[in-house]
Amino acid sequence: MRTIVLATLLVAAGTLRSAPATAANQGPGKPAVAETVRLYFDDAAPQIAFAAGDLKAVLGRQHHTVQSHPLAGLARSGPGRKIVLAEATNKAAAAALAEHGGKPATGLGPQAYALRTTTAPELGYWVLGGDVNGVMYGGLQIAEHFAASGWGGRFEGEETPFLLNRGMKLNLPLDRRLPTYVGRWTSNSAMKAIPHVWDFSFWQQLIDQQARHRYNVLSVWVHHPFPALVKLSDYPKVCLPRIEGFDGFVKELDHDQRVAFWRQVMRYAHDRGMTFYFFNWNIHLEHAKDQYPTITQDPKNKVSIDYMYQSMRALLETYPELDGFGITAGDGMKGTAEENTTWTWNAMGKAAKDYLSEHPSRKFNLINRSVGSSPEAWLSLYAPLKSLPKVRQDYSAKYAMAHMYSTPTPKWTGTIANIKRLGEKTWLTIRNDDYFYFNWGDPKFVRDFLAGIPHIDAVAGMYIGSDGFNPSRTYFCRNEALNGQLEVERRWYMEMLWGRLSYNPGTSDDVFKQLLAERYPGVSGATLFEAWALASRPLPKVTELIMGEWKLDFHWYPETCWSGRGWGFRTIDAFANETTVAKGSDLCDIASSAKGDCKGKKSSYTVADEMQADARKALELIQPLTSGGNAELELAINNVRQMACLSTYYAYKIRGATYKKAGQTAKAREEMGQAYVWWIKYTRSMEGSYLPDSFRNTSISPDWKFADAVVLKEYTDLGGTGVPECR
Repeated sequence: MRTIVLATLLVAAGTLRSAPATAANQGPGKPAVAETVRLYFDDAAPQIAFAAGDLKAVLGRQHHTVQSHPLAGLARSGPGRKIVLAEATNKAAAAALAEHGGKPATGLGPQAYALRTTTAPELGYWVLGGDVNGVMYGGLQIAEHFAASGWGGRFEGEETPFLLNRGMKLNLPLDRRLPTYVGRWTSNSAMKAIPHVWDFSFWQQLIDQQARHRYNVLSVWVHHPFPALVKLSDYPKVCLPRIEGFDGFVKELDHDQRVAFWRQVMRYAHDRGMTFYFFNWNIHLEHAKDQYPTITQDPKNKVSIDYMYQSMRALLETYPELDGFGITAGDGMKGTAEENTTWTWNAMGKAAKDYLSEHPSRKFNLINRSVGSSPEAWLSLYAPLKSLPKVRQDYSAKYAMAHMYSTPTPKWTGTIANIKRLGEKTWLTIRNDDYFYFNWGDPKFVRDFLAGIPHIDAVAGMYIGSDGFNPSRTYFCRNEALNGQLEVERRWYMEMLWGRLSYNPGTSDDVFKQLLAERYPGVSGATLFEAWALASRPLPKVTELIMGEWKLDFHWYPETCWSGRGWGFRTIDAFANETTVAKGSDLCDIASSAKGDCKGKKSSYTVADEMQADARKALELIQPLTSGGNAELELAINNVRQMACLSTYYAYKIRGATYKKAGQTAKAREEMGQAYVWWIKYTRSMEGSYLPDSFRNTSISPDWKFADAVVLKEYTDLGGTGVPECR
């Protein structure tokens, strides 16, 4: 008997907990041949129609005939196999469920759903949502089951979201004149993103995939987006005449066409249960200051404040589908929190207040980020918005600085506790400036990370993304057949884990094993799952061990053991002498481990041993796996191998750094010799899979051998001779 685990989320004493419920792939009426299935749903709700489309596609591939019917037809449906997609409050669906002997679904909140199975007179599946988004998620859930296991089974359970807002943070430039953070064009991915940002099919594919992964917030982050989005009568020259990129890219989109484009994207996001936000940084006035010399980044400049006020007001007026905006009081401001927040209020907050006061039915969420501000300054200066009943205000804090893949219990900010004390809510900015190539995947880490979020009742939601990489479509795979796909498709497993588990951390590993088996039918899904998790698990431990002073993206990039363009390669001396463990970690740092002064904490020696053991097991598991010519599977197998090789390199390097700090030069030399061997294995595998690239802080150039000499030097500086061989 094959089993699918469906997590049932229960609310007890205000705490969200998960308990398992099962759906067995056997049951009354399981068809042995193709059958006719009647699908009842309201096609006026795009979210429900989306899930219905997935169900029809899956069952159609299995040669079942699917007939679509409106919910009103349930009263006269009679016998026959059926699937019902409806809100739990729908009277026709509730009455029909009761008539078929099903258990009613009550008390469902936003995005929640209940699954029910009835067997009389014939097999029927019922998806009942707390709202249309809940219906969509439940429909996607059973479509996923049918894809993996075929028609049949029994479902009895409920799911409620752990985080109500599960977002993507996409740093994407809108034009060569409108960059994203930090404004320099050192990143190939930023330059290559511009054509895709203005391609509606890019957004369709991205939104569809991420909705299936349970993301429901889409945020686009640009230094200064307004010249591409609004047109001001007082500053007409700021409005871009067309869209320009690099390598000769030009798209003749005037203002009206751009407005139509973004409104279409926003509506499409809504149709998949997503809200849409723009975010900016301040004070950045790209293109505007080039058109009008009176517009400057001086915070005392009244012309600049007026220009920003008009831009923000026009944005709200031009885009009725825009759900919110994120304001950053930095990184282009040098004042106090009070001064910076005063500027953002005068330039943007007041514009929102004035427009929304005149349009009281408009729902809108204004997010103030902690950069350059403070909760107290925000609450004081933005207090006038409190009087608007349809307007929501939230704060936002960097939760794990630039490195989400570090300790699962980061303690970099006290903002969450402070926000709770003030009776407000905050979003968490979760930065992945760790892995731009790797398709990382360890669900245990994700669950531990989510469980470690303090004061969860004060958390509005999260958005995940990077500053140093700008994901649009893949361009750096050696196998040209893999280029052109969305980056979120290439890294689908990592994207899925965070989306699915932030919706329900109780989702069973069996779900992921089945999805791997379905995607890569040539290999064991269970074996690939275990290898993937074991190869992924050591890598956050490296950053956790050394992140204390290297918390930002320009301090540390683990895929190349590199820092920003100023510091270069991170040596064992830097590991031991320049930094310590991440805030929130219970590991013992390298210097203390070398002195034998860990006071019960796990030493760097033990961490390295654990890392190496996991990597070794991962390599053993994938050793017999072959791709059979499947390019995507080949990339996945190599991805596991590459993470395991890099993990092994770091295990040797951590021991080498600890031994050197302890004055044990011979042992350090031995470790660094083996570190070099595994570095070569790693980089040669990466060379075979990926082209070198230039990111915002790091350039892999001219090829993946770019750091070989400095890695070898760590060995020879300790007295090593020649080129080490693997022992």
